Amino acid sequence: MADFKLSKSSKKNIKGVHNSIPILIDRVLKKSPHDFGIPSYGGIRTSQEQNNLYHKKVGGRRITQLDGFKRKSYHQTGMAFDIFLFDEHGACWDCVKKYDELAILFKEEFELMKKEQRENDIDCWFEDGENLFWGGDWKRFIDRPHFEIR
Repeated sequence: MADFKLSKSSKKNIKGVHNSIPILIDRVLKKSPHDFGIPSYGGIRTSQEQNNLYHKKVGGRRITQLDGFKRKSYHQTGMAFDIFLFDEHGACWDCVKKYDELAILFKEEFELMKKEQRENDIDCWFEDGENLFWGGDWKRFIDRPHFEIR
């Protein structure tokens, strides 16, 4: 397994999110068989940035279902992040199997961090009852690159 690390631009793109998210991402990258990064809009967003993405379409499909004003995103609170996988051709948004594998790894690592927090009295990660949700598990709008803590 390679020891992947976030690039400078990915680190910049994740700046401002909840302090547990970069820790989670780094831990997953160290265990991951797949390299990934954080897209330019993959971290915290203003209402206007969220709205701009709401109006943007890729392949005839909206990037997000949340307009940022009436319907807010967890990105606006710093409790969400998006990733993009790399394959031999560059960024891959359609690598379904790889996103599925990474989602399992993210969920396992999140639960491990919660366990370590409880056992070691670490107070900088998660609040009681917080869970990691993956956009690939959603029924109405599948969003494999998306993760959120709520």
